[in-house]
Amino acid sequence: MSHFEFEEEEFTTEFNGRTVLRILAQTKPHWPWLVGFLLSIAFVSLLDSYLTFLSKRIVDEGILAGNRAALTQIITTYGLLIVVSSVGVFGFIFLAGVLGERIRYDLRKKMFAHLQELSFSYFDRTPVGWIISRVTSDSGRIAELVTWGLLDITWAVTGIVSALYFMLRINWRLALIVFAVIPVLVVVASLFKKKIIVEYRLVRKINSKITGAYNENIQGVRVVKALCREEENLREFGELTGEMYRSSYRAAWLSALFLPGIQITGALALGAIIWYGGLQQLSGAMTLGGIQAFIFYHVLSLEMRMTLLFEH
Repeated sequence: MSHFEFEEEEFTTEFNGRTVLRILAQTKPHWPWLVGFLLSIAFVSLLDSYLTFLSKRIVDEGILAGNRAALTQIITTYGLLIVVSSVGVFGFIFLAGVLGERIRYDLRKKMFAHLQELSFSYFDRTPVGWIISRVTSDSGRIAELVTWGLLDITWAVTGIVSALYFMLRINWRLALIVFAVIPVLVVVASLFKKKIIVEYRLVRKINSKITGAYNENIQGVRVVKALCREEENLREFGELTGEMYRSSYRAAWLSALFLPGIQITGALALGAIIWYGGLQQLSGAMTLGGIQAFIFYHVLSLEMRMTLLFEH
């Protein structure tokens, strides 16, 4: 059977709650690692937001106020928190690696055991290369989604919530300007996400066919040589790889276009923050450090973390 005759099931829907729960169920045997992993991410994300607030205090209470004692105290606290944050980053990266490998190992064991229970007819109609591709690439993808995907989502949600809290604490009027941009960012991200996911699904599908083509040509090399099909098989393989190249290019192009779309929207909000924040500073309702903190919160916490959130 030629690998070109095999067509796998098409998936056109996005993740739903049931699918997410099934994926997260893979972490149940390793829940202590998962809890430590999520807590360390949330802790580091909260520290990042608080460090930005400390930078505001350095400018307002130390530099502008000319208070050397306060400046020394705040900078010392800032430095200690940087060290603690570094330890936290090492911790969640270590936990992500351990958790990811354990989930990948469990998935491959389950899939191998499941393959032993399938009927002969399944192997008659399904290329071995496609099975190999799914067992290796899909298990790795799910492990990455559970670990690094959860990392990005937890980091983004915690960072956005903490940033909004500190912005409301600094100046609620200026925070409303930032709040007004969030729905626009969500709409832009959702539109790009729908297009990007279609291309990446196509890439994974073609990758399975390429792996199947490799396997069939290696196992059937004697038949290929006997029938002098080298040139024809090379041409067919070139069509597959060319199709994957085009799909990968489209997916990369959309992903690259997604970030400028977020940045353009964010730049409009950034201009409004600088303009209105300047007016507030001239009237004495806001400090220079507060404006600086708002800029960091908006650019680093909202734009970057909204991007991370919608990538998954």
